[in-house]
Amino acid sequence: MSACRQRGVALLLALLIVALAALIATRLFGLTAAGISRTESQARLQDAYLLSQGMEDFALALLQRDLDEGDGIDTRNDQWARPLPPLPVPGGQVGGALDDLDGRFNLNTLLRNGVRDPVAQARFARLLAALELPTTLLDTISDWIDADSQAATQGAEDLDYLRADPPYRAANRPFAHVSELRRVRGVTPEVYARLAPEVSALPPDAGVNINTLSTAGMMSLADGISLELAKRLTRGGAAQYRSMTELVDELSQAGIFLDPAALQDLKVSSRYFLARSDVELGGRHYRFYSLLQRAGRGGRVLQRMQTGWE
Repeated sequence: MSACRQRGVALLLALLIVALAALIATRLFGLTAAGISRTESQARLQDAYLLSQGMEDFALALLQRDLDEGDGIDTRNDQWARPLPPLPVPGGQVGGALDDLDGRFNLNTLLRNGVRDPVAQARFARLLAALELPTTLLDTISDWIDADSQAATQGAEDLDYLRADPPYRAANRPFAHVSELRRVRGVTPEVYARLAPEVSALPPDAGVNINTLSTAGMMSLADGISLELAKRLTRGGAAQYRSMTELVDELSQAGIFLDPAALQDLKVSSRYFLARSDVELGGRHYRFYSLLQRAGRGGRVLQRMQTGWE
């Protein structure tokens, strides 16, 4: 091999080595940058999570103070019902809001002691009508939580869901979270968007706060409650009934009488609340939800959920 050719081969090898070194360096830089970004993202998420827990503590303290110093009723006029505007924190801001879940229809009351509850079934049917949703949802949602595998007339059970891709089974237990509705036959994204804000997934004995009912929720209490009457009864979201007697009297004046069995679940106070924490750190936004239970001397967190947006 001539000296000129040897020099050419050596040059090619040198260029190859330099190219490989550049590729390795680029790869290492990318991995390092990704690792740093991942670490920063995890640290930011952890900070956001801690801030959301601080919001939980604040919400529980606010609810306890309302219980200690309030008038014994819960309404949308109370201090806890006012959204907390964004407050500055190092690196960003935090805000939030509380929503009364006792003012929503509790899906887990559709069955009591393993059988369909006639009062809750009738009320949910009226709620579906008020929301202009298919009445077949009464059967499909009831089938989702009952213990057997026999579908109701317009319901759905394992055999219906096993045909899905991928296949799955009905829960056959109470709802743990409202988002389970997405798995129920007939609950399309449009149906879910309309129904989810009106329902909850609480213990069957949670009760219903008439002061925080929506217009559709008020219409669900009895046959004959029109949209106009429901708006009047809810006072545009500012109802302040001090007892069930006040609502019963107003309904009777309109010629509407509540089923005595329905009165057992109705009340003017609340125990279950949904706390939302909105956290912004380093240009990233996080949203946390916490299911809170208020008790006589304090409260507790029953569930937590976190979502990211933007």
